[in-house]
Amino acid sequence: MKRKNYLKHVLCALLCALVAGCATTVPQRDATEAFGLATERVGRMGEEEFVAVRAGIVHMNRFQAVLDRSVTSKDLRYDGPATLAATTERISACKTLRMYGDLLMRLASDDRTQFVRRSAITFADSAAETLGTALNPRQEAAIDNVIAGLSCVWTERRKADSIREVVLSFEGVVNALADRVQADFTIDGPSASFLAAYDAEATRLQTLADSILDTGRFADMDERKQAIFATYMARNARLRTTEIGLRMQTAIRTLKQANAEIVSGVRSGACDVARIEEYGRLIQKLGNVRQVLPR
Repeated sequence: MKRKNYLKHVLCALLCALVAGCATTVPQRDATEAFGLATERVGRMGEEEFVAVRAGIVHMNRFQAVLDRSVTSKDLRYDGPATLAATTERISACKTLRMYGDLLMRLASDDRTQFVRRSAITFADSAAETLGTALNPRQEAAIDNVIAGLSCVWTERRKADSIREVVLSFEGVVNALADRVQADFTIDGPSASFLAAYDAEATRLQTLADSILDTGRFADMDERKQAIFATYMARNARLRTTEIGLRMQTAIRTLKQANAEIVSGVRSGACDVARIEEYGRLIQKLGNVRQVLPR
């Protein structure tokens, strides 16, 4: 009887300890999952925007060649400055952010399938490829710990420790990738900015098409139709440049602030949940605007 009572007390103590552990980790885990979801979405939207920018530049270059009768084969521009290599580099940065968000979501949730292992491996490979350097020992250990956790008892403490090591070891990587992406969504920034190049191409096309329409310098109605199509394409592109550019800049700045809160949370157990919620709302609004704007 005494043994039964003893075991009962031990089990109660263990249960209380487990509940207490959950109480300290659940709010942080929820914040991490929300941050991961928003980061996965902003990375995905960044990928899609870079693809759209390159496609848009190719189309606008084609229309300029059609409308400008002085253009010869030597003057033809295809995808410059959004070359295949330059676009791939930008997409790689966004993809790594997307994979980071996906990994955090899976770690913070109750997902213990092989998808967690695959998510950890693909993120690590993508980060190394994007940055052009191998992961440092702490980063490798954080990824290995996630993979090893799948074959062990996935306790709340193990889950919290895995999140902590991933967040702390990749803090600098996330900020560096965010800076790269943000630089390309600045219109008034460096000339190498993809969005600035996109806006410049749209401005040139609109100037050319408007001059043809305003002066009546078209040979027939087909040429006039081409000029009208070009004008609408250029105006749509410039509208996207303004609306998407400003929102992406704000989203990336907020990403970095929210990342700082997640880092603070795993270090001290306290983070500004309102900041992370704001980040999620910004990404939601950005997604809505992208759906409405013409391509």
